[in-house]
Amino acid sequence: MSGISVSGFDTVLDALDYDVSGTAKYTVKARAEYAVFVEFGSSRNQAQPFIRPAVEQTMRNIDTLIDDTADSDEIARILAEDIADNSRGNAPVDTGNLRDSITVEEQ
Repeated sequence: MSGISVSGFDTVLDALDYDVSGTAKYTVKARAEYAVFVEFGSSRNQAQPFIRPAVEQTMRNIDTLIDDTADSDEIARILAEDIADNSRGNAPVDTGNLRDSITVEEQ
């Protein structure tokens, strides 16, 4: 499968002051075959990052996204959904295919 996959929620959760005991894992994917070339650029096109800035946006807003009652599985879901939403907002739009290809999958 081509596209971009963002993982590393374990690292994000390790950075939080929360007890991490859940088992849920989520992957944010951009399924458009050219997504990697948009994110990182190519020999012909400049990079137009949309996933990496989305992760940064989510991390800046993490305290407002997570309440004290959320368990670690719920935290993982909330973070994945927010990263996907931010990625869709950041994705350059030509036909809308790239934006529409961004999904969240539970592993």
